[in-house]
Amino acid sequence: MSESEALSCAAKLARVVLDNCGPLSPSEVAAEARLSEADAEDALAELVDAGLAECVCGLCESKERVFALTDSVEA
Repeated sequence: MSESEALSCAAKLARVVLDNCGPLSPSEVAAEARLSEADAEDALAELVDAGLAECVCGLCESKERVFALTDSVEA
């Protein structure tokens, strides 16, 4: 089973949004994917746990974090 097959539908959708729109905050992912902010947060956490996305802003502990796909996904 590939990594993407193990992802939830929301995580797959968030992955496509990040791939198409570049680094985004959870609220921006929610708006682009038409998910609730909670679902977008969960989807991004799932992508981070799978090593497919990472927090790329300098202040990741702040309220508004920004996520991007990892280099291994973009290749």
